[in-house]
Amino acid sequence: MKERTLILIKPDAISKRLTGIIIDRIERLGLDMKAAKVIAATEELARKHYSNLEGTPFLENVIAFMLGNFNGIEDHRIYAFVYEGENAVEKIRAEIGSTNPENALPYTIRGSFGALKNGVMQNCVHASASPLEAEREIALWFKPEEVLK
Repeated sequence: MKERTLILIKPDAISKRLTGIIIDRIERLGLDMKAAKVIAATEELARKHYSNLEGTPFLENVIAFMLGNFNGIEDHRIYAFVYEGENAVEKIRAEIGSTNPENALPYTIRGSFGALKNGVMQNCVHASASPLEAEREIALWFKPEEVLK
């Protein structure tokens, strides 16, 4: 089934200069990039994106991390992408690995480059967990005219 998904390369990966490696690994999946941009996320955008974490004890650390204000990371950029293709969500989720880098298989992006520091998962990338979530997230990060048909 052809579907779209959102990928965010987070400030930790950008500050470590892992962007090219991450994009290369995603590109090898055979999906089509439909949108790309560099953005400095606002607190409002980060909170909307992670609204599913509302009420959890770690939400504030996640927000600070996404804004580039955590563990000495001083890069506030996020690279946002929309990819499209057959089973895009499943393919990308398999490539990036478990949310917790310590549980991610070593050949995945998070297993290769992620870390757990001071109780915060620095997991390099975000990828939509389902096609429905992808629709919601893409609408948060991109205007409709920014995504190719």
